[in-house]
Amino acid sequence: MLNFLRITRINNLLQNIMDILLQKLRQFAYSEVERTGMSIKMHVDLATTKGIELAKKLGANVEIVEAGTLMMACVLGDAILEGRIQDHVDMCYKKTKDILSGFDKIPQETKDKILQCVLRHHGSDKFYSIESEICCNADCYRFASIKEFIVYIRYVREMIFEKMIDLISKKVDEKWNALTLDVCRQEIEPQYKILQEMLSQIK
Repeated sequence: MLNFLRITRINNLLQNIMDILLQKLRQFAYSEVERTGMSIKMHVDLATTKGIELAKKLGANVEIVEAGTLMMACVLGDAILEGRIQDHVDMCYKKTKDILSGFDKIPQETKDKILQCVLRHHGSDKFYSIESEICCNADCYRFASIKEFIVYIRYVREMIFEKMIDLISKKVDEKWNALTLDVCRQEIEPQYKILQEMLSQIK
């Protein structure tokens, strides 16, 4: 009985710490969107919501997936403003690692999984864990789904039209090709085909 109570207390403590961490990550991600105007809050919300949904469906760790989706584009705004868009994955990884370093009670294995979610969210030949694969697939909804396609257009509408369509076409194809989970490909495929047809007609 004493061992059971001790384990319960430890589990409750870890859960409380994870709740605090997720709150901190959420606040940071949203504050960066507000500060830089990038990424798009609706994109962050969509990827996080979809990631949590997939984690529950596939039996993955929900907290790790939520942390990964919140942080995988956390400093994208700074990367764009500094002309370092190609470095944004590494920049997000380093920022996430910096925040995690302040949580000594969180097991290193959990930290590693969160960091790998951020590092591999654009795809990987071999995913570190089911959580990192889920984060990658959740990220694809930011462009390959019709709803988020429309949201994105709102934020690039000032671009020269031809360049905007070219950029969007590339992002839609990139995210479709990055999908690895059958459940995601089945859900996205009808929307992807509609987007492909529409974009082909206006190029």
